[in-house]
Amino acid sequence: MKYATILIPDISGYTKFLHKTELSHSTHIINELLQVVADTLQPKFTLAEIEGDALLTYADGKLTQAEIEEVCTNAFKNFNYFLNIVERDSVCRCGACNNASSLKLKFIVHYGQFEEVKISQFTKLSGLDMIIAHRLMKNTIPSKEYILVTDSFGLNSDTSSFEWQSAKDNYEVLGDVTYQYALIDDLKKEVLKPETTEDYSNLFGLARVMEVEINAPIKRVHEVLTDNSQKANFVEGLIDVRADSEINRVGSTHVCEFEGDSFDIKTLQNIDEKDQLVYIEKAHSINTGITMLTYFELKKVSENTTVISFRALTGDRNIIPEPHADMVYDQTKHTLLSLKNYLEEKKVA
Repeated sequence: MKYATILIPDISGYTKFLHKTELSHSTHIINELLQVVADTLQPKFTLAEIEGDALLTYADGKLTQAEIEEVCTNAFKNFNYFLNIVERDSVCRCGACNNASSLKLKFIVHYGQFEEVKISQFTKLSGLDMIIAHRLMKNTIPSKEYILVTDSFGLNSDTSSFEWQSAKDNYEVLGDVTYQYALIDDLKKEVLKPETTEDYSNLFGLARVMEVEINAPIKRVHEVLTDNSQKANFVEGLIDVRADSEINRVGSTHVCEFEGDSFDIKTLQNIDEKDQLVYIEKAHSINTGITMLTYFELKKVSENTTVISFRALTGDRNIIPEPHADMVYDQTKHTLLSLKNYLEEKKVA
């Protein structure tokens, strides 16, 4: 048995999130957030286990109150800063990506004993104090953003910058468990705002325009156009797509492989306005070395009709010279017509 400070950061709303939104994106976002929190807790805390939407961590012995308050504050700020990044860079319009900013973070702190139990190649922390810490994740605190510290830790509220309140909850077998808690939602005011990204949308005013009308809702057209995993459904000759992230965001990159050439593509911008969406990429041909900026503007004509306008510039932001421009626009028109056929056939099916 060893004595340790047990800390469980827990992301609230995870279960509801999974039930109401697209599963893979919500799981991906939660995992990114857990990584942010885990990185902040190290090296003071050792990660023992990932428990769905929570992390089980511990530090040998008893940390000071100042150390607990500092590490929880930093983790909370980094968590919310990352949510601001997701909101700024989001391309996907699914519920998981659009509503990530509604996720909350709380902390459970307990001091006690545990033992390490070996099960096959895994090690699990066990003991009464582990049970107490986990049971406290369900409590009567009227908030989803707080630090909860059990009385066994021995917190001194007189030396803290937080406003601590005393409370207790009753649990089957355990009986009453007393603790203090501090609400931390005001710390969001101290979270830095991420820098704004460059606006590329005003570069394309003089570029040639090509339009395709698609009988599908604007949200669905945008989803398929920007989801790298769906490109094979409408991009002719595509052999493989390798993306740096499961979720396409501003700054994300992916490689589209064709016979004879591959394109390294970076997402530059996504503008989401009422009845209009703009999506901009930079595509670099690995074979020829040519770079282009591509602009897709989606406009809602009706509930089930969308017009895509395409424009393109050279990588140094100039008009594409002829006859190369004809080739670019002809190829893109062919791809957008394939997208149209795919979406309209799926609609009929």
